[in-house]
Amino acid sequence: MSLKRDIEMTQAMIDRYGRINGDNDIIHYDHDYAIARGFRGTLNHGMMTLGYMADMGARTYGADWLYRGELKVKWIDPVCPGDNLVIETTDDDAVTATVQTGLAASGSIRLAEDK
Repeated sequence: MSLKRDIEMTQAMIDRYGRINGDNDIIHYDHDYAIARGFRGTLNHGMMTLGYMADMGARTYGADWLYRGELKVKWIDPVCPGDNLVIETTDDDAVTATVQTGLAASGSIRLAEDK
């Protein structure tokens, strides 16, 4: 099953996620600091994007995802405030996260084999 979800990334979302997970790294909160290090702006938390990708696994596989889900991801580019983050799955188990500047992450999403 192919799925697609569009998420307008905001600094407020990144801030809320950081409060939940306890990641206080300045790269997520200080725009000028991130720009000075060559990024387009502050960075969202990688686990935040991973969570959106895992949600696609749950929507695709239902309850089986909770105990047999496998998600493998390669990080390629950052996601910043103002980006339109698009999470997509395909029928061949591929999952991608893209923003206006290109591919942010890619990988696979599937159920593990029964043992």
